[in-house]
Amino acid sequence: MVDMEGYSYQTMKASSQVTFPVEDDEVGKLVRALKWEDTFFDKEEGLVAVFDFDYEQIASFRKSAAFAAMLFPPIFILSTLLCAPCLYKEQINWDVYSQHVAITRDGIKFVKDRRKTGCGLSCTDAGKSSKTVPFDKLTDCDITEPAGATCCCIENVLSVVTVDTASSGGGGGDVGPTHELSLAGLKEPQKFKQLVWAMKRAASAKGPMQSSAPLSFAPPLQSAMDRGFSNEETNAILRDIRSELIELNANFKNMDK
Repeated sequence: MVDMEGYSYQTMKASSQVTFPVEDDEVGKLVRALKWEDTFFDKEEGLVAVFDFDYEQIASFRKSAAFAAMLFPPIFILSTLLCAPCLYKEQINWDVYSQHVAITRDGIKFVKDRRKTGCGLSCTDAGKSSKTVPFDKLTDCDITEPAGATCCCIENVLSVVTVDTASSGGGGGDVGPTHELSLAGLKEPQKFKQLVWAMKRAASAKGPMQSSAPLSFAPPLQSAMDRGFSNEETNAILRDIRSELIELNANFKNMDK
């Protein structure tokens, strides 16, 4: 459902609704083409869009890779200390299904909800954590397509979206490049990338002092009316500006003489 008058974009699920007025043509066009099932961000302020992880595919891949890795004796001995041989499938599910990502007016928001870890006891629970990458800090958003294999036999099937800022992307010595965010297994990575760049362009068009405000491209007359000016007052202001410009232009001509 799309309500153009109220700038409200809604997916197939009634609860998955955008709460942020999206008025930029490019952003609105991309958002209207999206559908999602994750309801985690339903009450999020300034929500633009949610992107689903392919939880089943992510969990399946990680379980296969973990099982293959545990066939090596050193890894098996170490994993035994962490209850991995008995609970590795549950541990992977706890971690995979706790992650959520959305695009908001403030940036890319990635959340890992509270989840069980280790042996599943409450004393080993991991707390909820979240991270927002503002659009004005974004320097790169790209996709690494799956290729090759993990542990020589497990085919890589997950696309990875990497997000960088000026403070990320480093790494030195034997340390590889680091990323501000690394999102593996999104169902629609290309659409995620397109919307991220569209939001960055829209935020840049607003200027640094207004990048966190709602995107608005109202014509000057409408903007003046929104501030409480009537048509007559607006016309009077425009006439005054025109008169001042004519006078200023005449002064410049006299100076040239």
